[in-house]
Amino acid sequence: MTGTALPTPTSRFKLILLQLVVLYLLGLRLWFDITVTPMGDEAYYWMWGQHLSWSYFDHPPLNGWLQGAVAAIFGWSNFTVRLTTWLSLAGTASVFWLWSARLAPHDRAGWFWHTLAIFLTIPTIAILGGVAFHDHLLVFFALASLYAFHRFADAWEDGDPAWRWLYLSAALLGLATLTKYNGVFLGIAYALWVLIRPKLRPLLLTPHLWLAALLAIAIQAPVFHWNLGAGMASFQFHLADRPSANWARPRTGQITTFLATVPIALSPVLALAAFRLFWIKPRSPSEGRIFGLAGTAYFSALILWAGLAAYVTVYFHWNIVGYAMLAPVAWRLIGGRFFLWLHVLFGLFVASVAVLSYTVTPLKIGGIGDPGAPANYGWPEVATRIEALQADHPGSFLGATRYTYAAQLGFQLHDTEIAAFNPVRSQNDYWWDAAARTGQDALIVADRQFTIDAARDSFATLEQLDTVDAVDRDGKVLWRFEIWLARDFQPRPR
Repeated sequence: MTGTALPTPTSRFKLILLQLVVLYLLGLRLWFDITVTPMGDEAYYWMWGQHLSWSYFDHPPLNGWLQGAVAAIFGWSNFTVRLTTWLSLAGTASVFWLWSARLAPHDRAGWFWHTLAIFLTIPTIAILGGVAFHDHLLVFFALASLYAFHRFADAWEDGDPAWRWLYLSAALLGLATLTKYNGVFLGIAYALWVLIRPKLRPLLLTPHLWLAALLAIAIQAPVFHWNLGAGMASFQFHLADRPSANWARPRTGQITTFLATVPIALSPVLALAAFRLFWIKPRSPSEGRIFGLAGTAYFSALILWAGLAAYVTVYFHWNIVGYAMLAPVAWRLIGGRFFLWLHVLFGLFVASVAVLSYTVTPLKIGGIGDPGAPANYGWPEVATRIEALQADHPGSFLGATRYTYAAQLGFQLHDTEIAAFNPVRSQNDYWWDAAARTGQDALIVADRQFTIDAARDSFATLEQLDTVDAVDRDGKVLWRFEIWLARDFQPRPR
């Protein structure tokens, strides 16, 4: 609907349908959380929490800090690894409820349930919102910051600046960036919106805008502190040393590849509907502001990531901040009937396939599936076999040929000191003391993708002791892990 007329409040029947969509997605998430052993990066970030640091090699520290607190309070389990995803979901839902009072006071329940259902069926959110990577926290803090900035813009343009909302938005932006560097794209969007919106430009003459920006930057102090002590290692990795980077040779084909993922990452419906932001008519001044703010956040991030894609492989979820910023306007963009349900059904399909791939058996649609799913099966069995072999080879330390495998094995054994013989540097290299293991033997987990060759130069001899088959619920072999005995460890410089 366009124009200023208010729509009829959402019917009870439609509210129930939307609630059933959300309930189904929550059920999928709970099933996944209880039954699936931690995915590789989930286990890796859990280990961050067992080795607390000012920051970390791959990402800023907030997720690791929270995982450390969860482990200390609630212990180790499949569910506790993902406990914070439920907290961030509750926080995001609360932000949507607050927004409903501003954007749809005549139909708060309708706006809330439409927005929550659409948001949870954005494929990127459906896949990453329920796993304990950094993204669920990033999205929550970014949406909360967007809400606060919207509140501030409303007050400022109505002639009654409420500076507390500006500073709250800055603090939340700082926390988003303290979770994952991608949060900086929202800060860029704020700067652009202030510059392009005439009513906001006078903010540039006030000290508050600059103090708020300094607050967001100051929250990154732990990241700066760690990097200064580590030779700027994290910044160096992301800005120069990434294996897929081609900074000297831009490849326009990579831009096309990234843009081709957008309709899948958002859903084809929402990806097309986003262009309505250029002409849709708001029903109120506040709605007009959120159209401008969300549109600036989405399109600026999309353009910046497309530009970066010429120089580095950009994965579909890296623009999750941009995608999430469409949430408060998504219902207005999509509408309430055919296209709404087309988007929802697409997201439900993606979410169902993703969960089934980790709980039952890996699935492929049109030949496309999650390449990491097969290797997520079988870790309890690998750990059991490792424990038996440790009895035969006392004094041997444990290792794996990938940092995620080291973390997954460590999670099963409650062992935070598993070595990662990784081809590229990881945070494991900062907490694992290689020199202390000089001359020792090791039991190492490898497979056909991350072969034992990664550890070959660090040992005098290698001997394969066993294999462990990872099987699905029907006993079908999905993956095969190898267990090697490596003798006489000699550390090599990284």
